[in-house]
Amino acid sequence: MLEGIKSIKKSFLLVLLVITIGCAFIPFTTTSYMLRVLNIAMIAYLCVLSVYILLGMCGQNSFAQAGLWGVGAYFTANFTLKLGFGSVTAMLVAIVGTALFAFVLGFAFFRLKQYYFTFASIGLMTILNGLFMNWVPVTGGALGISGIPPFQIGGLVLDSETGKFFLIFVVCILANILIQILFHSPMGRSFMAIRDNELAASCLGINSLLTKSIAFALSGALCGAAGALYAFLSGYLSYQTFTYQQSTMYLIMIMLGGTISPVGAIIGTLVISLLQEWVRPLQNYMQLIYGVGIMILMIVQPEGILGGGKAFYEKYIRSRKRDTEVNRR
Repeated sequence: MLEGIKSIKKSFLLVLLVITIGCAFIPFTTTSYMLRVLNIAMIAYLCVLSVYILLGMCGQNSFAQAGLWGVGAYFTANFTLKLGFGSVTAMLVAIVGTALFAFVLGFAFFRLKQYYFTFASIGLMTILNGLFMNWVPVTGGALGISGIPPFQIGGLVLDSETGKFFLIFVVCILANILIQILFHSPMGRSFMAIRDNELAASCLGINSLLTKSIAFALSGALCGAAGALYAFLSGYLSYQTFTYQQSTMYLIMIMLGGTISPVGAIIGTLVISLLQEWVRPLQNYMQLIYGVGIMILMIVQPEGILGGGKAFYEKYIRSRKRDTEVNRR
């Protein structure tokens, strides 16, 4: 992990600083409604980032992320309302609890090879949604859980939309830094070795089952954080929020943005979140729009917007070099 920290580029930290300063002015330049949209988008971004760990780094496709998001949310609701824990403690429990839940399941699911894990994740999503709908003592059943208090640390209560924005934004920044560290760490390289060739990775001494389970746990931790933030943001949880369709949406976001870098998660989340607002009159046709769009994207640019941009830039650089060499002659 220390190696990952040392390898973080100064350019990344500079860009992160510029983005942080720029975003600090957003709450004072937009409406309360748009601020709520941005808050929901940032929570979705954490879930999409969890998909990036599994799919982009480890090569494993999961449809269970919305279920893990729900696990984190219900952890938070129960620990704050029924057990009387503070907001920070409840959030930490949600992160660690969801990570452990995903880690244990990973040991069972990753014994399945290739697309069988994907099928198992669909089954897990269905089971979790059923539990959210029917486990009344824990989830409130069909009525859900209401009255979840806003995030509070010490005497500071973040009950305004602006306060919630800064809380979620800080968590997203920390998640980005951790992903960057992971990307350059030996663990991250193990993830990518499995993604590129699992058999070769095993021959190099990488424990495939353990490594993929750790990746699932890390993605679960991000979903747990997203669930806790959503509980504090909305104050109400319903099983209708944590659905298979929502997991599919996270996959669409990462595929649209591109899986070659965490930046793809940002691009995909922003495009889809803003698209939902821009074409709200066509809400009944959104699934059709997403489906057609993804088919066209996979045919034209299978690596997403980020991959397409990178390919275009490299082609442009090669063209400039050729022109320079011709001019020299």
